[in-house]
Amino acid sequence: MARLILHTSELKGLYGAWLDQCKGERFPSAADLEPAVLRPWLDHLVLVEVQLDGNYRYLYYGESLASAFGTDMVGRSVEDLPAHQRNVLKAEYDELRASRFPAARVYTALFNGREETWERLALPFFDSQGEVVAVMVAAYRLEP
Repeated sequence: MARLILHTSELKGLYGAWLDQCKGERFPSAADLEPAVLRPWLDHLVLVEVQLDGNYRYLYYGESLASAFGTDMVGRSVEDLPAHQRNVLKAEYDELRASRFPAARVYTALFNGREETWERLALPFFDSQGEVVAVMVAAYRLEP
């Protein structure tokens, strides 16, 4: 598996922790998610469940992200987001499910009237049959 190029030390650390969970050819399962291991990143994490109908529902939404984005999405669907944001995220999650590999990107958007640049890392978690059943996302603001 090719290594991702990441800019923030926090995302590098999380990616390393995910890689440590990979056992030979096996990817981490959703059952492997341990909050204690994820503690350094919890405020910046989102956990998204892949639903049977192919939609995505938020199971966890870190406090720092809820504050930065002005909402807590726990229990809500990606379908509840504005159209542009929904389309971008659905495409990202669909691609991650198809490729079965982590993905990272840097993006710039307006937040509360200010332009900010963020880096995000999306990591797949699998069931015992090898299907992606959860996506863990971490996002950190990049300093100008």
